[in-house]
Amino acid sequence: MDGINFDFGKGFIFSKHIPKDISPFERIFDIFKDLLTHSSGDIEEAFDWLKMLDKEYNIFTDDYNFDDFEADLKKKGYIKEEIEPGEEGAAGEGNGKKLLTAKMESALREFALDQILGN
Repeated sequence: MDGINFDFGKGFIFSKHIPKDISPFERIFDIFKDLLTHSSGDIEEAFDWLKMLDKEYNIFTDDYNFDDFEADLKKKGYIKEEIEPGEEGAAGEGNGKKLLTAKMESALREFALDQILGN
């Protein structure tokens, strides 16, 4: 072994996995941003995909369900709901349309850049 230079500063270091302590919202929000990117910003389609993923992989729990996630998105300012009036003369009736806010668009751009850079 003479003449062999062992440089122990290079290579891989393996250690036990320590999961990050993140909130259920943050964990699901990362998935949701990816779904929004693939659905070209269509919130309803991303919600449908999220529900399908939940059926298969149990993303949501009894403590934190889909309705909680949607409420948190609204509370944190990522989405807003715009009321579309129903038929004329039908007061109080109408469908709510969910829209992305500037904050969500910024988060999606940052998410996309992180995906490109590999962070």
